[in-house]
Amino acid sequence: MSSTNDNDTKPRILVVDDSRVMRRAVTKILGNDYDVVEAEHGEDAWTLLTNDETIQVVFSDLSMPYLDGYGLLAKVRGAEDERLQEIPVIIITGKEDDEAAKTEALAKGATDFITKPFDSVQLLARAKAHVHFEQTSRKLSKTTATLELEAAIDNVTGLGTKLYFTKSANENLAYAKRHGHRLILVRMEVDNFNALFIKNGKDAANAVLERVGRILAETIRQEDKAARIGLASFSCLLQSTMLEGAQRLAERLRHRIASEEFVHGEHHMHTTVSIGLAEPALRHDTSVDEMLQAAETNLAKAMNAGGNQVVADAPAAEAPSAAEQRAHPEPDLEAALALLEEGRQDELAPFAPSLVHRVAPLLTYLANHAKGEFEKLLKALGAADKG
Repeated sequence: MSSTNDNDTKPRILVVDDSRVMRRAVTKILGNDYDVVEAEHGEDAWTLLTNDETIQVVFSDLSMPYLDGYGLLAKVRGAEDERLQEIPVIIITGKEDDEAAKTEALAKGATDFITKPFDSVQLLARAKAHVHFEQTSRKLSKTTATLELEAAIDNVTGLGTKLYFTKSANENLAYAKRHGHRLILVRMEVDNFNALFIKNGKDAANAVLERVGRILAETIRQEDKAARIGLASFSCLLQSTMLEGAQRLAERLRHRIASEEFVHGEHHMHTTVSIGLAEPALRHDTSVDEMLQAAETNLAKAMNAGGNQVVADAPAAEAPSAAEQRAHPEPDLEAALALLEEGRQDELAPFAPSLVHRVAPLLTYLANHAKGEFEKLLKALGAADKG
């Protein structure tokens, strides 16, 4: 078989390094199993990547002229082409690259690291693992049904993805607005995950994420929604739950993760999580983004306070307690009108805020479609208030 045909059957790897000696060393080690393409700096690498769809994995140095490894990462992860956004990029680090450099590379989208000087076994193992992952991803992307599954399930934790969570959250929010149900959004972040990744490696870090995801799934109820929405970021949507109960759940989750020993091979690791909870008022224009922002504000407070904490909004003073809610279930609109007709207004007081949110869509509709009558009602309410 000719070399050309042989290269056509080999997975293609791009090596980016301004050192010709280093490029030649990588090519020598990988050349028997892979078709190795070389680039001297990030600009050449970017040209190759945008014009050659067969490149499956990139090994890149950080310090290079014209466009360094950080710049190449930024271009790749910011590309419009989804193939480039997802391509594995393994950063080659040397003694001059400290932990801060690795942290920055990870933040910019590095898939993994390999440290110089590396041996042939280590380099071949990294190449094999990431080529296999990229090939599997390409095969999956050819099937629409598989694409939908891939879009819904995170392959590390088994939880939902960000796309799945956004879709489910919008559906649950619409239902809660119609029926006056409570919704609490939880945001959770693994504390100091980048440092854990750099110290223990990608496989060990993923093992931590997988276990954290399993603990999360075991802690919440079956009807609640959980997803991994970022590198070490998780979200949950708790339905028909009082804020006090959600805080207790979050504390159980925080304590269990802090007490867990995460073991992967020779690595024995411990970590903690920061958690933010929010229960925004459900107006007709409340959005999932608004709910996420409220929870992320409390998450930031927990992280800024040192991590391993739960921060939640203070419960509304007028909200009924859990015991009151069990003893006196919230009435629907017809039951509320019946209580008013019977002169039992006091029984509605604990549920007044929720009833306001439930009738808001109806009032908006009446304001638009029965403007005259609606304005008369507002005047009558104003007169009653002054009286």
